[in-house]
Amino acid sequence: MSANVGVNVVEVDGTARPAIAGAATSVAAFVGLTERGPVDRPVRLTGPAQFRERFGRHRPDGVLAHALDGFFLNGGVTAHVSRVVGAGSVPASRVLVDRQATAAPTLRVSAGYRGESDPGDWGERLRVDVTDDPRARTKLLADAAANATKARLASLTDVGTGTVLLFTSGTTKEYRKVTAVDVDVTGDPRAATGTVTWSEPVSAAMTVGATTVSTAEFTLTIRYRPEPAGDFEAVETWRQLSMEPDSADYAVTRLNHGVTGSRFVTLTDLAADTTPSGVRNPVPVTGQDLGDGTENPVTATDYLGTAAARTGLHALDTTDVQLLALPDAHTLTDDARLSVVRGALDYCAQRGDICFVGSAPDRGRAERVTVPRAPADYKKSESDYLIDVASYAEQFQAAKVYGALYAPWIQVVDPAGAGPAPTRFVPPDGHVLGIFARTDTERGIWKAPAGLQSQLRGALDVAARFTDEQHTHLVRESRVNGIRPVRGAGIVVAASRTLSTDTRWWFVNVRLLFNYVKASLRDGLRFVRQEPHTEQLRRSVRLNVVTPFLTGLWRQGAFGSDPPERVFSVKCDAENNPVSEVDQGNFRLEVYFYPVRPAETVTVVVGQQPGGGTAAEG
Repeated sequence: MSANVGVNVVEVDGTARPAIAGAATSVAAFVGLTERGPVDRPVRLTGPAQFRERFGRHRPDGVLAHALDGFFLNGGVTAHVSRVVGAGSVPASRVLVDRQATAAPTLRVSAGYRGESDPGDWGERLRVDVTDDPRARTKLLADAAANATKARLASLTDVGTGTVLLFTSGTTKEYRKVTAVDVDVTGDPRAATGTVTWSEPVSAAMTVGATTVSTAEFTLTIRYRPEPAGDFEAVETWRQLSMEPDSADYAVTRLNHGVTGSRFVTLTDLAADTTPSGVRNPVPVTGQDLGDGTENPVTATDYLGTAAARTGLHALDTTDVQLLALPDAHTLTDDARLSVVRGALDYCAQRGDICFVGSAPDRGRAERVTVPRAPADYKKSESDYLIDVASYAEQFQAAKVYGALYAPWIQVVDPAGAGPAPTRFVPPDGHVLGIFARTDTERGIWKAPAGLQSQLRGALDVAARFTDEQHTHLVRESRVNGIRPVRGAGIVVAASRTLSTDTRWWFVNVRLLFNYVKASLRDGLRFVRQEPHTEQLRRSVRLNVVTPFLTGLWRQGAFGSDPPERVFSVKCDAENNPVSEVDQGNFRLEVYFYPVRPAETVTVVVGQQPGGGTAAEG
């Protein structure tokens, strides 16, 4: 750029380095059972209403919907839900036939969402109608003889090359696909007349007075019954669809579009390549129910999935989440649940930026009780239940574990239950994740998500009430966090331990803070890649990027109240970046900090001291 006479100001990036922006901290992922929805594809949600629209109603045999309600009710803002189904599950469907004399399959309508299959029997509450819906109607301007391959039309509005026309003369119907259009040079261009040409000759003569001409499109109406005993409602109307693959209105393309497609069905073109144009259209029908939808039982394999296929837990591989819950794992057999929870903890450790939040199994129920709805539905004593919880938690303990467990289950309102005010007991996973998010927003990621401020909104009661001694054993020996009613505070999360046995990783907030710092440094230092590895780069990263980020956390209380030089350090110099490493393209940064711990056990010393009075002789 040439400079002008006078003062010229040029903007450059300068030597400043990008500041580290804090990573997200409380985006939750829920993997489990839903009434409907795409399989193994996380969907971002910001409220319960979006869940209802995307995944349907509460399932009587699942608790994920309850967990999501609890998450948002307790302060959660963003969640990703990934549905799992058993192998071999298929969506409900209906095959529509074409208009040949001997009808043949032409279009399969299946339960789905914008091009993705949506298995399960929920799709059997779908119904479709097909009606003719021509985009344009016109008439002949001149008779056409038998075996004609062209005709002169009164209007060419919405008629062009590739348009399928229907010529109707009495009971005779002939479909022809236009291969050429010759527009008359006279007349109003908006209502131009002209001649259309096609390839296959017509079988009979067509006269001006007896022949009508229209384009060959149809409407597909989707009806849905939200409740099994309710009425069908028209939820989508797709007008002027075509069965021509080269048409902009091709039904399969329009309804299967990933952004603007149908929210209820997907289409599959079944027409043979030899089926003539127009005849490929489905026959007009009314009230065609979809059927044969199945959802097979979920196994541990379905939850664990594979990285190659991006299924199960690995469907989250490219999703930015920090918290993970699988509340429906409790619907599995004991061995399968054990496998799934271990797999979830391993997955979190492998990623290094997620914390698993789970729960202990439910307390033993009375006979013939399948879904506990009131405290009286439990028969096992709290002391025996405590033993069960300890045995369960012991299977997941290790020196460093990226997860925590909570007990007991909590009573919530049950939208899927019967009666005037139905309730049921559910795992507290989702409600606890909401507490994580709320604590992060109100206090910071370094504050333990427990205490009097951690009231579980929506929790009506607990499945077991532990004494102080029992709760202490639960936390210290079993490393399970109790959920307890506290007078004046409601039902609260009373502890914040992870499953780790190493004292450095005992507390949930320590794990969350480390995950946050690691993720923030990972994302904030991407600019370092491919920069010249010099002492200036190391000094800039150490002093201008990382230290200010950690200082900001220290000022907010993440590292305690001691001076910053005592609670965190950053090393990035020639000592930990020797020439041998630099020559291999390696850059090493070391960050150490002291994470603040919660005051878990409070001891108050109360005693007597001598009074102020003295004895004196009178």
